[in-house]
Amino acid sequence: MIKSFCFVLILWLTTLSLHAQNYVKITDSKSGAPIEGVVLISDSFSSQSDENGKANMDGFLPGEKILFKHSSYLSLTTTKEKISKQGNQVILVENPVRLDEVVVSVNRWAESKSEIPHYIQSIQAEQIQHYNPQTSADLLGNQNGIFIQKSQMGGGSPMIRGFSANSILLVVDGIRMNNAIYRSGNLHNVISVDAQSLESAEVIFGPGSVIYGSDALGGVMSFNTVNPKLSTTSTPEASGKVFTRYSSANMEQTVHGTYNLGGEKWGAVLSTTYTDFDDLRMGSQGPDAYLRPQYVANGPFNGFDRIVANDNDLVQKYTGYSQFNLLGKLRYRPSDRFDLVFSANHSRTGDIPRYDRLIEYKNDRLAYAEWYYGPQIWTLASARAQYTAPHLLFDRISLQVGFQDYTESRNDRKLNYENRRSREENVKVLSFNLDFGKDFDEKAELFYGLEAYLNDVGSSGISKDLLSGETENIAPRYPDGSKYNSFAVYSSFKYNVSPKFIFQVGARFTYTQLEGVFDKQYYNFPFDGFDMDNSAFNGNLGVVWHPTEEWQINLHGSTGFRSPNIDDIAKVFDSEPGNVVVPNPDLKPEYARNLEINVLRNIHDHAKFEITGFYSWLKDAMVRRDFSLNGQDYIMYDGELSKVEALVNAESAKIYGLNLNLEILFGNNWRTRHDISLTRGEDSDGFPMRHVPPTFGSSHLVFENQLWYVDLYLNYNGKLGYNDLAPDEKDKPHLYLPDENGNPHLPSWWTLNLKSNYRIHPKITLSAGVENIFDKGYRSYSSGIVAPGVNFMFSALFKI
Repeated sequence: MIKSFCFVLILWLTTLSLHAQNYVKITDSKSGAPIEGVVLISDSFSSQSDENGKANMDGFLPGEKILFKHSSYLSLTTTKEKISKQGNQVILVENPVRLDEVVVSVNRWAESKSEIPHYIQSIQAEQIQHYNPQTSADLLGNQNGIFIQKSQMGGGSPMIRGFSANSILLVVDGIRMNNAIYRSGNLHNVISVDAQSLESAEVIFGPGSVIYGSDALGGVMSFNTVNPKLSTTSTPEASGKVFTRYSSANMEQTVHGTYNLGGEKWGAVLSTTYTDFDDLRMGSQGPDAYLRPQYVANGPFNGFDRIVANDNDLVQKYTGYSQFNLLGKLRYRPSDRFDLVFSANHSRTGDIPRYDRLIEYKNDRLAYAEWYYGPQIWTLASARAQYTAPHLLFDRISLQVGFQDYTESRNDRKLNYENRRSREENVKVLSFNLDFGKDFDEKAELFYGLEAYLNDVGSSGISKDLLSGETENIAPRYPDGSKYNSFAVYSSFKYNVSPKFIFQVGARFTYTQLEGVFDKQYYNFPFDGFDMDNSAFNGNLGVVWHPTEEWQINLHGSTGFRSPNIDDIAKVFDSEPGNVVVPNPDLKPEYARNLEINVLRNIHDHAKFEITGFYSWLKDAMVRRDFSLNGQDYIMYDGELSKVEALVNAESAKIYGLNLNLEILFGNNWRTRHDISLTRGEDSDGFPMRHVPPTFGSSHLVFENQLWYVDLYLNYNGKLGYNDLAPDEKDKPHLYLPDENGNPHLPSWWTLNLKSNYRIHPKITLSAGVENIFDKGYRSYSSGIVAPGVNFMFSALFKI
């Protein structure tokens, strides 16, 4: 009996051992994580890896070729003997040229890009680590088709397809940041989003108004911050990271920390970043006109300001600032069907000097002693509940409510003036989103939802006499107590006609309300205030065609709109010295009609080519033009005779362009990619559109393996002649260089850059880079600040 039992036990252990040896484990080349869903195929047998990355090898014959295939990884062919020599382990390399990335921004639910007609750029946390951007604006500037303008170092205004500022929508965790005072001029609120706290980001190019409403004319930038991770076992799991970085061009010092604690049903994450920037050094190989030879010294004002010589005229005095970000989330998932997340996001900058005003001259002297933005403070608190289960009207539902509190201010004082003017704005926004998704069968899918945003605007102005300390109220930037509300209903339907042909259509109705009263104590307008109701119906229609597995052709037509907000309707400000913009209560919404075609080709998983062409027609486009107030073309504003301007509805405008992208793989470790963006546009009067940048692009040579990531790349920018500049830009000659006729123009430029990461330990990654290697001195289009000179960057990432 005992001998029989031992024999059976030995036989069982032997079988178990043999069985274990006939499994292969498949992992990711970068992270080492197991890969689920890898298909193993030979002439005699097939198998598939499970959630642990393991696949059965029993049925494969010795010596025969085995193909390892996964839609997100490069295919690999090997044999059973080679796998055994490698310790029954196979490593796959992620395919950077695949067509089937998952995105969530288009319809607010996860979908494959291979089924969506929109042109979308996806940014993953790994890319953020590779390029080490100082701000979210710099992060976007590394992407194809996005141009960044900077009036000062503490900013960054994205331009997409000839649109910018309040014609591009910012979204954080599904909630729109754009509020009632987002202006049509360059807008820098994107820096409030902490790049180090992002899990991913997506950029939709072209009108996204069906799902997101007003402002999404040029595109939608959707940022997804880190979510709490839950434990896969009954034991709570903790993880985190600490990150620090130094940059030489502005003496940047950044420290970041993230900590996650998760159980099976609950989880929490805390993320925080603090950054301090000193004054920015420009490149030495540039024109003398960009130098900063003198500045107004800071210090107590005693009746006169002191202009001093700059010890190093490459250093752009008064550009430094600091920023603090804090993110906290709490997650509860009692079952696979229900997921609840509470989130709090807070961002605060220090004072941000407005450099483009500090370098203005009047009568051969600096015009301003002070010009700075006060702390930019943004707080977002939200709650999102998601429920998934088959029902008659929906299979999944998401309810999200949010509250935002935003504060900004402007402070300025002219040279030798004793009065400092300060204007502060505060906006409170209450938001509500209810989204549904319904699968009718494997072919048809419906998305629909409701949305409401309620804005309350507070605005005040104070002038302080620096000699006496006395203060007095002055005209605010906006009517205090103004309101801007928006309500909408929308839907989108996707139908897979066949595996090769997908059809999508969407529609939205939006109703907006604006109201406010002008204080006649400050202005003698021919109107008391404004009380406006606007509505818009817009939609989109798109098709996706896959002639073969390696081709994708998208044709997409869409309409978008932008309803005038409080900034458009009611603002009074000096756009440039000697010009003043006044309210125009007769302003109407502007509309865009967009047609685009997008062609993608995956060439045998070793190259990807993509070309996108678009043409946008704008009706009633809001543009700044000369205006009259009470029959007068000039009025006194802040003690200066100023030409009157206002936003008006132009008859029409057109914007068109191309985006080209090419990526080629050379084996598993080397690749090159190239992109170029060309945009042109003009209004009905033949004037160039203000937010159309010059031609720009980049070229990269990348090496990557399990330990190293190295990217040597060129950034390049075309020129803009005098006749290519919008009228608004021609009025700012101090930001440009004179051409042979003495007229302002923008010369072309290029930079060579190098970025690298080295993983010295599974939990430690060191990074180093050099930007603008040849120390070129250049200024980007419409920017006030001169770009950084040669910049050495060092960082370290520690995972815990």
